[in-house]
Amino acid sequence: MSYSIGIDIGTTTVKCILFGEKAKVVAEAGKEYGTLLPEPSWAQQNPDDWWRAVVECIRVILAKSWVNAEDIRVISVSSQAPAVLPVTKEGKPLHDALIWMDRRSVEEYEIIKETVGARRVFEITGNRLDTYFTLTELMWFIRNHPEIMEKCFKVLQVNGYVNYKLTGEFTIDDTHASLTQLYDVHRDCWSRELLDAIGADVDLMPQVYDCMAPIGHVSAEAAELTGLSTGTVVLAGAVDATAAGLEMGVYSGGRVAEMTGTSSVVLIGFDELVTGEELSYLKGRAKNSTLLYGAMNSAGGSLRWFRDALYGGETMKKDAYPRMNREVEERAKRPSRIIFLPYMAGERAPIWDPDARGTFIGLNLNTSRAELIRAIMEGACFALQDNLDQAAKMGLPIEDIICCGGCSRSDIWLKIKASVIGKEIKLPEVNLGAPAGLAYMNAAYMGEYSTPEEASDANLRIKKVVEPVREWIPMYRELYQVYLESYQSLKRQFKNLARIR
Repeated sequence: MSYSIGIDIGTTTVKCILFGEKAKVVAEAGKEYGTLLPEPSWAQQNPDDWWRAVVECIRVILAKSWVNAEDIRVISVSSQAPAVLPVTKEGKPLHDALIWMDRRSVEEYEIIKETVGARRVFEITGNRLDTYFTLTELMWFIRNHPEIMEKCFKVLQVNGYVNYKLTGEFTIDDTHASLTQLYDVHRDCWSRELLDAIGADVDLMPQVYDCMAPIGHVSAEAAELTGLSTGTVVLAGAVDATAAGLEMGVYSGGRVAEMTGTSSVVLIGFDELVTGEELSYLKGRAKNSTLLYGAMNSAGGSLRWFRDALYGGETMKKDAYPRMNREVEERAKRPSRIIFLPYMAGERAPIWDPDARGTFIGLNLNTSRAELIRAIMEGACFALQDNLDQAAKMGLPIEDIICCGGCSRSDIWLKIKASVIGKEIKLPEVNLGAPAGLAYMNAAYMGEYSTPEEASDANLRIKKVVEPVREWIPMYRELYQVYLESYQSLKRQFKNLARIR
């Protein structure tokens, strides 16, 4: 029997799943790691934390399954994106990786806006100029750490580093390349114009591969650490959203899904190149395909902040989130009438404001902890509705949403979400997130399906439909308007706060 492995390097957790034939789950493991926040709006991670977690998880699934490593034919890795990780010719990190949450490159943003122009950046890359992308973050390194860039051989993405540790090869897949804002999406090549504008050499960027292309085999060193076989092929992999979208059938025809975890991403699939300045462009798995997405920085991340800062953190039983859900269900049974702006790490779509901050509005002496938790859930749902409104302005019809990811395990949050957007939410039977999409790519590579999309169609089944709570809808419509107006009222104050050091 043949097996494959899908590994997703998320913002907080590595998730590793061993799949049998036809993408059936055999064993899985996960491990959390931390994010360093040295200053407000800065976010970085130690890349070796990812690798140590990958090694541990692979060993766990091999021990659980008793599968012969020689029978594991292929591995694919997906990850959070984008990131900036400068490494030496030997693959040694020269600095912590600046991850997608990092917003430190505001000065670089202004320089590029002045010298290149936001419109020109959009014309080349399909994405609006923003500190979210690699472009401004790499320029920050060049301007602030020339000593690092003198030693830098390649700039890697998150899965690119793990792929290097597995194979010894420096690579980037085409979905990650599309999020660097250094790639010309119309000509399918690195943009010398943008690289020249920030003072970077094109040789810093790795060779671009199709996400299903083999980049090498597991190296002898990696095999010794993980227990894998050197005969196992490693594919280039994909952005987590591309892989998760594949799991949910979002790859053409305007299908819509939400991937909800630390961040929340609403995905709309097309089988052609489609761009828009309010939503972001991400290359899909297939040639010329597109995922338009609205990404919110801190959906589940806001709830995790509350868990760790005000709820006592996680427990040995891993039951903090279930307890929080029960508390809301029992003690905050109706809309909270508290506005929470979920901008704990600035915000991407649709406001694109790195200076925005998390904010509670409407607290009083009777406000309970349960109401604060519910307000956080509601705020994340209002942010989703804001992005759906942008899609509607582009003429994109949205009838319902398929939802996956860690936050989709909360029944009360799903009810709130359905009520805020006023539409039913569908939950797939297979709800593994990005690793499932990787499994479909692996299965297609091994010849079990003709394409990953065929594998997705064969495995996508809806197990549950969450309906809006009708009596909540009118109040949420009113609260949503207050949510929108609250940000506009505080926008200038957020910028003033950001200037205070």
